Amino acid sequence: MDRSGTLRRLALWAMDVVCVLASFWAAVQVRFAEAGVAPAEVRTNRIVYLSLVLLVTFLNYALHINRGFMRRRAVQELGVVVAYVAMLVLGVSFLALVMHAEPMPSRLAMAYFVPIAALVMLLARQALKRVSRRMLSRRGVRTPILVIAEKSQLPELRDRFSVGQAFEVAGWLALDASAPATGAPATPAAPRVTGDVCGAAIDCAPRDLARTLAATLPDLQVGDVYVSAPHVAKAHLTTLVDAAAQMGAACHVALDLIDPTIQGATLGYFGELPTINYPGRGGRFYTHFLKRVLDVLFSLVVIVLMVIPGLVLCLVIALQSKGSPFYTQRRVGLHGRHFNLYKFRSMVADASDVQKYFTPEQLAEWERERKVEDDPRITAVGRILRKTSLDEFPQFVNVLKGEMSVVGPRPVVDEELAHYGDDLDEFLSCKPGVTGWWQVQARNDATYADGSRQQLELYYARHASATLDLNIVLRTFSAVFDGTGK
Repeated sequence: MDRSGTLRRLALWAMDVVCVLASFWAAVQVRFAEAGVAPAEVRTNRIVYLSLVLLVTFLNYALHINRGFMRRRAVQELGVVVAYVAMLVLGVSFLALVMHAEPMPSRLAMAYFVPIAALVMLLARQALKRVSRRMLSRRGVRTPILVIAEKSQLPELRDRFSVGQAFEVAGWLALDASAPATGAPATPAAPRVTGDVCGAAIDCAPRDLARTLAATLPDLQVGDVYVSAPHVAKAHLTTLVDAAAQMGAACHVALDLIDPTIQGATLGYFGELPTINYPGRGGRFYTHFLKRVLDVLFSLVVIVLMVIPGLVLCLVIALQSKGSPFYTQRRVGLHGRHFNLYKFRSMVADASDVQKYFTPEQLAEWERERKVEDDPRITAVGRILRKTSLDEFPQFVNVLKGEMSVVGPRPVVDEELAHYGDDLDEFLSCKPGVTGWWQVQARNDATYADGSRQQLELYYARHASATLDLNIVLRTFSAVFDGTGK
């Protein structure tokens, strides 16, 4: 029996009970702050308290709503909490009807309960995660996991795989299928699982993995197994899933997606067949009307909030170097129309004289990519502005004027248009944005030279939708706070 797992689930259940009951108590106090609670309402509230405890227990143990608790990010946790509270309200209403509560629970008290409970539960969960990660960060306490992948995929997985402080990779195992001999039947070759787990060498067939680990490392308790094997035969993949089950571990099999960078793809069914559903281009109502309304509202809020900080930045920029605190440049917008893009100046005033500042190698890079590493024209204040993306905020004036959108492809200069070739019209079919798919997906890594930047920009032009825009905005906040700009 997994005693630590049982204790974790019990602790989460207890935390949820305390948060929910405290939130309802606070909602009742707000609702009846002046009038006081009538005896009939007291009896009804007792039924609600009992109902909430029963519902929390059901959601935690029957629906496992806290599954993956430590793996979720703050935005994901917010979605879980909102769904949690909604189910509680619906459940209380149903149970009150079944138990013939008289009078029915106060609708105003339940309305107060929703935001209070959502806020309290989110803060409590984030605090518990922070404390748990500090406690579990000591080696030996974290849950061991195994990563099994085809040999060619292991280097990339080592770079991209992130498990958090509550988990540690106990071993990286390669699936190595030998090619069949010349003239041999074209049957799938049986792969070998090879690698190192906790310092012990492992070399066995997939069906023997659980027995081999038990014999080699009898004290190892694997919590999860991640498998990435898109080119391995289904029979061998099923064997790996069975091996994980024999170890008492959950198995997570990676999907071989057409486009691994796709956003908004969902698991679903087409008829009765399981599928991965890729969204198409957003509807005309969103792209032609609602997006503009949101652009205006969002830009107005940002401009109002940035008035005072913007004045301070203007003063700092003016004191740090000569020239206007603002920088304007002619860019290409929707359908090839030109406009003046506004930014806080982050470079020297004569930055357009590239011959003065660049080496021959940097000049060649500038002609190719329209940017250089360690640009000598950037001022000390400018480096901070670019690191935090604060230099971009004046572009919300462009958004308000209708020249740009909050989300869209990066506005380019005329010299960059040649990189898009036959796809230029498609690239120019939507307004450029303050942030976009290129910025959050690759930011400083995608280049024109290898075609990755064009691919990302065209991807947005082909898949623009409300879902994708929301995803980009949320990831932009993360990128800004992480300071990944250059």
